[in-house]
Amino acid sequence: MLSRHSYPISTVLLALCLSGSASYAQAVASAEPSVAAAAAGGKSGRVAADVSQTVGAGSQFALGVADVIRVNVWKSADLTQTVTVGPDGFVSLPLLGDVHAAGLTASQLARDLTQKLSSYVVNAQVTVSVVDIRSRQVFVTGQVGKPGAYPLIAPITVLQLIAQAGGLTTFADRKGIFVLRGSKEDVQKMKFNYTSALRGDVKQNISLEPGDTVIVP
Repeated sequence: MLSRHSYPISTVLLALCLSGSASYAQAVASAEPSVAAAAAGGKSGRVAADVSQTVGAGSQFALGVADVIRVNVWKSADLTQTVTVGPDGFVSLPLLGDVHAAGLTASQLARDLTQKLSSYVVNAQVTVSVVDIRSRQVFVTGQVGKPGAYPLIAPITVLQLIAQAGGLTTFADRKGIFVLRGSKEDVQKMKFNYTSALRGDVKQNISLEPGDTVIVP
């Protein structure tokens, strides 16, 4: 006679089999993303999808032309603005007019604006956050999960960028990938072998520069 907490042996075996099958299926399904995450230094997902986290990781990022920033002045909605760094490296703000921003970090610009606004606002407190990084970008196109532009605020390799872009698709040519660098008049084409890179071939460890385009045929 079975107790209140006993079950037939056949039921227990069936449950164990189903559990083992489910665990195996889950492991197989997550194998490819795990490789991508490892290639990206343990981080996965598109950087551009969460710029706030990316910028937070690169607190020393220097602002450049076309970057979008949010200038928040405490208790002053009229002075709080979202602006873009112009081609001359300046941003235009109420009361202050044109203020130089290119080459400064967000915290440096905030201190500068706080000092300048102190002539107009009592106890001026300014914070600056980066909304969108456009001055330093790399690009990936072709057979990847999420092709497009990605902000470059820290060193990154081709393998890491591919991982951030969602990894390769089923039809990607793993040995035919290449990087384009330079202007149209002087373009440089560098070959990249994805398979060799995964095996630890240091020759494939190409560090990307602003403006580089990774093409995955």
